[in-house]
Amino acid sequence: MPVTEAPSRDPEGNGLVRTSAPRLRLGTADVLVQFWRAKWLMLLVFVPVFALGLAAALSRPDQFEAKTRLMVTGASALGPKALVGPELEFLRSPVVASRALNLFPMSRIYPQINAACEARSRALRGDAEALAGLAAECRQMCVAALQGDFHVRSASNAPVMTVSYRNSDPEAAAEVLNAVIGVYIKYRSDVLSRPEPEAAPEVERSTLERRLMDSETAIGVFLNEEGISSFEAERETVQALYQTASADLLATDSRLRQVESQLTAYRSQIRGIRPRQELFVEDTTGQTLLDMKLEREALLVTNLPGSDAVQEMNRRIDRAEAFIATLDQPVGTVRTGPNPRYEQMLGKIDDLKAEAAALTDQQAALSRQIAAFKERQAKLAALAPRYNELMRKRDVLEQDMMSTPGSVAGADPWQGEEVRVLEPASVPTEPAATRAMLAALAFAVALGAALSAGILKALTRTGFATRRSVERTLDLPVLATVREA
Repeated sequence: MPVTEAPSRDPEGNGLVRTSAPRLRLGTADVLVQFWRAKWLMLLVFVPVFALGLAAALSRPDQFEAKTRLMVTGASALGPKALVGPELEFLRSPVVASRALNLFPMSRIYPQINAACEARSRALRGDAEALAGLAAECRQMCVAALQGDFHVRSASNAPVMTVSYRNSDPEAAAEVLNAVIGVYIKYRSDVLSRPEPEAAPEVERSTLERRLMDSETAIGVFLNEEGISSFEAERETVQALYQTASADLLATDSRLRQVESQLTAYRSQIRGIRPRQELFVEDTTGQTLLDMKLEREALLVTNLPGSDAVQEMNRRIDRAEAFIATLDQPVGTVRTGPNPRYEQMLGKIDDLKAEAAALTDQQAALSRQIAAFKERQAKLAALAPRYNELMRKRDVLEQDMMSTPGSVAGADPWQGEEVRVLEPASVPTEPAATRAMLAALAFAVALGAALSAGILKALTRTGFATRRSVERTLDLPVLATVREA
């Protein structure tokens, strides 16, 4: 009987009728019994989830973690957290990661990202705008990857920071971490430096802000008029495109000379090959002689061997055999056809001609691109003095802004603070325990999924698990239970 139906007595006295039963009420013991009965379902969920997670953990390459410690010295009434907090923000700044990446080739730190970007750049050759966008995208991917592998933490009761970086190359991990620390110290010094005020008359802060805004506007107008988004990025992109196009042109010239040499050799060889060749000779002399012999046999049926007709046929056969004996080769209709070797050689020549034409067109296109890149480089070189002048003016105004008395409200919060490196990062010898952590995480996820499936099955399963669940749900006593045979 389904759980949603239960027998009850009809008030009219017509016997038992089926009515809707109350909702299934389960106790703790009932839920545990249902949960135990779902063990095979939980095992079926646990095994594949854990196997997939374990395979992913084992396929992950080894990561080596380099570590270093920094100590912040200074006085602060708020304790060590007030000293370390700003330094953590400096270390996590994308500017530090970007400047540190400038010191290493992408292929050494993140070879997978470098290989993917090179594969995409080969498909975009000749499109300067797309290549510039791809370079910026790959740059951001490397910065994000470095920030993901870079970790900073500090003790709560001491102004000491522990900095770590992970990479598949142990030497690269140590070198990158030391470079990041050096860039961080330089960046911190540049940001927190306060030039000494000069004895010249003070300029109002609002005037400096207006002049600085005008300088920024002038730089933007200059770049907009010349169609440049970023001067440094444009110059680096044009240089990279010029080098790539030059390398492609050299490779194209080398291949074109090779194709022309092969084409000359094939043309020389094809002169000694006949375009057509004899396939077979259709010779009927043998058949004619056989017909004559058959005719003689037919005459012998109706004539004597010494008759004139038979003797005449014998003479004709003798003359035919004598004539055939004088021939040194079959004589008849000669069948000719194309020479396969000549056709094969001709096909190779046509393929080489097509490739030579394509290489010639590519050579011309690369030459035009190189000329355009040279022209662009010359234009950027001519614009560089004006751009540098605008940038120098902007930098001077920024320094003036920092040195004005109203630029800082109150005392300098970093005054007297200093960061010292307790020990530089050394090359790690043992890989980090990332595989074990991932395997443990996979086990936890698989166990959680299995338990969730078991609990869901126990709570949603219809039917009575124990005698108490029947009595609790139907409010009727159970007099006996029968086991399944």
